Amino acid sequence: MTALSAQEPAAGKLSAGQRRIWFLQTRDPQDTTLNCCAVYRLTGAVDADRLRSAIAGTIARQDILRTIYTVGEDDEPRAVVRSDATPSWQEVDLRDLADASRERRAEVLIRREAGRPFDPSSETPLRCLLIRTDERRFLLTLVVHTIAWDEASWQIFFDEVGARYDAATVPAAPESRGDDRVRSLRDAEGSGAPAPATEVARSYWRNALSPLPQPLELPGRVVAPLPSLRTARIRAELPADVAMRVTEFAHREGATPFTVLLAAFDGLIHRYTAATDFLVCVPATVRSADDTGIGYFGNTLLLRTTVDPADSFLDCLREVNDRAATAFGHRGTPIDQVIADLNPERGSGRDGLEQVARIEFGIRRTASLTLDGIAATAVDVGSPTTRMPLSLTVITAGDVAERIEIIYQADEFDPRILEQFLNHYVRVLTVATAEPERRIGELDIFGVRDRADILEQSHGELVPVAPTTLVDLFERRVAADPGAVALVDARDGDRELSYDYLNRRANRLAHQLIRQRIGAEDVVALRLSTSVDFVVAVVAVLKTGAAYLPIDPAYPADRVEFLIADARPALVLDAEDLRAAERASRTSPQHDPRDSDRVRPLRPGNLAYVIYTSGSTGTPKGAAVSHAAIAEHLVGFCAQWGVGAEDRLLQSSSISFDASLLDIFVPLTLGAGLVIPKVNAFDDIPYVAELISRCGVTVLHMVPSMLSTLLMLPEVSRWRALRHVPVGGEALYGEVADRFAGIFEAELRNHYGPTEAVVSATHHTVEGPQGTRIVPIGRPNRNVALYLLDERLQLVPTGVAGEIYLGGAQLARGYLGRAAATAERFVADPFAPGQRLYRTGDLARRNGNGELEFLGRADEQVTVRGHRIELAEVQAAVGAHPDVAHCVAAAVTDDVLGTVLAAYLVPVRRENGSAAVDPESVRAHAAAVLPPYMVPGAFAIIDEIPLTEHGKLDRRALPVPQRSPVEPYREPNTAVETRIAELFGRMFGRERIGAEDSFFELGGHSLLAVRLLAWIRAEFGVRIGVRALFDTPTVAGLAARVEVSTASVSLA
Repeated sequence: MTALSAQEPAAGKLSAGQRRIWFLQTRDPQDTTLNCCAVYRLTGAVDADRLRSAIAGTIARQDILRTIYTVGEDDEPRAVVRSDATPSWQEVDLRDLADASRERRAEVLIRREAGRPFDPSSETPLRCLLIRTDERRFLLTLVVHTIAWDEASWQIFFDEVGARYDAATVPAAPESRGDDRVRSLRDAEGSGAPAPATEVARSYWRNALSPLPQPLELPGRVVAPLPSLRTARIRAELPADVAMRVTEFAHREGATPFTVLLAAFDGLIHRYTAATDFLVCVPATVRSADDTGIGYFGNTLLLRTTVDPADSFLDCLREVNDRAATAFGHRGTPIDQVIADLNPERGSGRDGLEQVARIEFGIRRTASLTLDGIAATAVDVGSPTTRMPLSLTVITAGDVAERIEIIYQADEFDPRILEQFLNHYVRVLTVATAEPERRIGELDIFGVRDRADILEQSHGELVPVAPTTLVDLFERRVAADPGAVALVDARDGDRELSYDYLNRRANRLAHQLIRQRIGAEDVVALRLSTSVDFVVAVVAVLKTGAAYLPIDPAYPADRVEFLIADARPALVLDAEDLRAAERASRTSPQHDPRDSDRVRPLRPGNLAYVIYTSGSTGTPKGAAVSHAAIAEHLVGFCAQWGVGAEDRLLQSSSISFDASLLDIFVPLTLGAGLVIPKVNAFDDIPYVAELISRCGVTVLHMVPSMLSTLLMLPEVSRWRALRHVPVGGEALYGEVADRFAGIFEAELRNHYGPTEAVVSATHHTVEGPQGTRIVPIGRPNRNVALYLLDERLQLVPTGVAGEIYLGGAQLARGYLGRAAATAERFVADPFAPGQRLYRTGDLARRNGNGELEFLGRADEQVTVRGHRIELAEVQAAVGAHPDVAHCVAAAVTDDVLGTVLAAYLVPVRRENGSAAVDPESVRAHAAAVLPPYMVPGAFAIIDEIPLTEHGKLDRRALPVPQRSPVEPYREPNTAVETRIAELFGRMFGRERIGAEDSFFELGGHSLLAVRLLAWIRAEFGVRIGVRALFDTPTVAGLAARVEVSTASVSLA
């Protein structure tokens, strides 16, 4: 234990850097992010008493190691040097333990000591632990608090301890050394009345950092309101030749190794995030070159980085060099002052620096401990927690870089991705210094093996498949079992129609159409609703060699006219036309048409169908797909499913949606039966639920939003026959998948694929609890290539968001009659010369398990109050509320607040028919699982999600939501609330302060927090802790604290 004298020297003010550290520790007394730990393995005849004496002598000479930090009458922190404080010293002997247990026990003891928070008000800032593991083997652990220690202090401390241990000459202790140092540091930082130079520096930082860039979105981030600060670390060796190349390159370009290393880090951050404007924290010191005293002389610089991927690495280096030189010239401005001047938007419980920067870069020199006759080797331990999400440090021995270390918040990142990041960092250093004129966006961050691994994961199983046609697939199934049930007509008493029936009827109609000169490369528009007639017409058109264009009869007349004018079909068949054609075909042959019958031969490369999609331009475009593409897709899709003649699949997709191809042709190529419901069946959910039970549907294909709706029905538990449920067309949220798993034993499989890439390109079998995440879309299908690329068509690393590009035989030809649109979206494949890729506009990333995670449309990333937000993440989290059946998030414009994040809620319908949801409860739930900036500020309760004719979300049909302000104005209604509101108004220069107004949202920061608490103490005679201000930052919250404290004082 540390012995403290009764006599206390005069208290001294803290430097700005110390004040910041004191504030952070006082705000959260359990915070260990401010602990620094060093462990050295000592081998030799260690004299423990001699070592303890050496450390005690050093502490006696260095005042700051005998200093505690109290609060004065003015609520300002003060440094108090205790004259006879002795070292906090422990010795533990583990020699009695078995060999295998010693290291484990030692590790536990070290981590326990490193993870124990300091109390600066009563505890001196250094703890020592000496563990003996063998006769000549020891572990020396030193845990220090940052308030008294900077990076240079390690070597100063070790030099003095080593000299005392070796009985060498030690410098005499200068008078009041610690207080002098703090005073000089305060002067350097410009505390008190700022000097003109300080005003110049503050102006520099305001200009350099305003307006603040958007917060950096790091790969693999876990959405959480306030993530754990638990630390993990990863290290990698920096090859000697790379380190030498960095030094030589820096010398040649008039830079420093630091700026070369930083420029490479900035470039790689850009490649991992696509950010072109971001902040990097860089540790700095205001210690003078001749100062050899222990103390905290640290500061943090915010270096703004702007990266243009078209710039060369050399351009980037020069900019980094210039900015770093200027920033270090103003390093005396305390970071708290910089943050206060910037006044960023803050979330409760977060430090201002944490709001604006998420990454740190630095260089650290390894401190060496030299003891007479003892071999001392540093052991990697590190601190148990960290405040910065991601820090990369280059570790040097002398002036030579030897290792790279990443310290990160363990709950936020997949370590596999950060190991990859380290490897890529070494790769960037290697390539950039060898080819400095190469553009940042084109630096090859992958080695040969790394690139090969990514390319291997970028395609499904490669299986040779002979090109064929839909007609051939269907006719083979007819020949295999003509009597099997092909169709179940739910509109006609569940009448069962055989494959032979369907084939003969389609053949007759096909021959009739051939007589009308309909053949290959013609388009026949089918203006028919879901029905047996529609299936017959589709098969018949395909048998002629022509392609079909589905047109829903419910479409508005203008849209029908547009489709017909754009596609220019050779023939349009509506219900009446079809009946007339079938009447005329009664005398037509019933045999399968052959090429000798057709107007033109049917080949796999001929057009099979045209499906119109709505693009970003708002003008529908017809995706034209060949037989070879859809047939190969069906063959591969069917190979994944154990579906046969006993299965029944419900036609659930609109005939104008490409998923209807699967509804129709999966059963017709596998020999299963297709159940055809009434028109617009899914507008009558009870009908669908009864139909599924009545017809024994085993395969149910739909979009996730429809599945979510069906799962709200109590009768779904009676769908005993259900075996396979493929979903796709939009994101599948974990809560929907978990509800499904709680009801069914059926297989749920998530698919992804745009119309232009033939219905489905990926697959993922959903297994296990999914929680609030978006369910992965899995891996590419058989013979499908799926690349994640950046804007320059470069592969992105695992964990990094990229745009999905699809390739392989299963691609549409392009857009019917639109050469320019086709050229824009169908581009040359850079990985397979002569092949094409389809640029989807969708974003995804590949996780550490090799699974693709869908991130939404590139144009669905919205910015709200300076933060980039993925709407899908918000929807997944809000949708997990027990009263919410489905959620849609959107950015809407508010006349007062500008852009507001809105949530549209469909309430869960209970068995008694009730359906209600409380938006405030939903907002509280969202606040518990999402960062503050992702919590919706407006809500609307709707009966159902509006869908387009394709079954996808129709955002244009969403109503205007009601804003739910976080701080609605409420008049202070007690004397305490009124007085605290006046204090708020005085501090922020506002006349109107409400009871629910927040200190931080009004612009409060750490420099003002202490002042406000001092005012409250002077006004009410009670002391409110710093932490309380973060927990209850509103006028009403603080008033309640004051009233409780006042009551306690009165009772006492």
